[in-house]
Amino acid sequence: MAKPNVINADEMGHVLGLLVHDLRNPAATITANVDFLQEVGLADTDSVEALQDVKLAVGELRRGLDMLAWISRWLTGQVPLEAANGDVGVFLERLERTDTPVPVTVEITEGDQLYAQGAQVAVEVVDLLLHNTRANVADPRATIRVYQQGSHVVIEVEDAGEAIAQELRKMAFTLEGQKALKGRLDGRYSRFVGLFAAAVVLDGVGGTIEADGEQGAAIFRVFLRGARPTRPPSP
Repeated sequence: MAKPNVINADEMGHVLGLLVHDLRNPAATITANVDFLQEVGLADTDSVEALQDVKLAVGELRRGLDMLAWISRWLTGQVPLEAANGDVGVFLERLERTDTPVPVTVEITEGDQLYAQGAQVAVEVVDLLLHNTRANVADPRATIRVYQQGSHVVIEVEDAGEAIAQELRKMAFTLEGQKALKGRLDGRYSRFVGLFAAAVVLDGVGGTIEADGEQGAAIFRVFLRGARPTRPPSP
């Protein structure tokens, strides 16, 4: 029996980067052609609906490519996603007024110091977790809570789905753990190894993520390091 090849993480990161680059070109071409056909207009309703389905599918593909790009950068020792410091509450309170994967309620603890390192990354990570809700919960909606805990700013995303099983929680955000999550109702697998991608992006700004909760009250909890607000220069 042949021995499995051992692949260097840096080399794998570079290969993933090439794949992302190569796949983005045809994805962009499909999107451009769908937009053109929608502008021109089609005669029958079925064709219009088919084009819309194609557009949604390509949007999902491009979302997956973004995650692969994050993992590629992480494997090669780069910051997966550059993210500015800021007030996490300010970034996330806007979600109630924007188009999100599922309806959300945002609860921000007033008076807490919510300025955090890499706060802007919270938007990407929460979006990823809301896609997880949409894929795994019968009545997909979520509550997002933002508060201070010691030296960290905490973001909780809670929904009415199945919580990740106790025995899976430590591995749920690792590369090797993704296979264990797949196919289990209490695994909460995210398409495009999304939970691993979330951990990778957070790692780039010194943040972490954990799973908690119980059946009917599943929780993902994100921790970002607190930071001091940047004061504008004196005139």
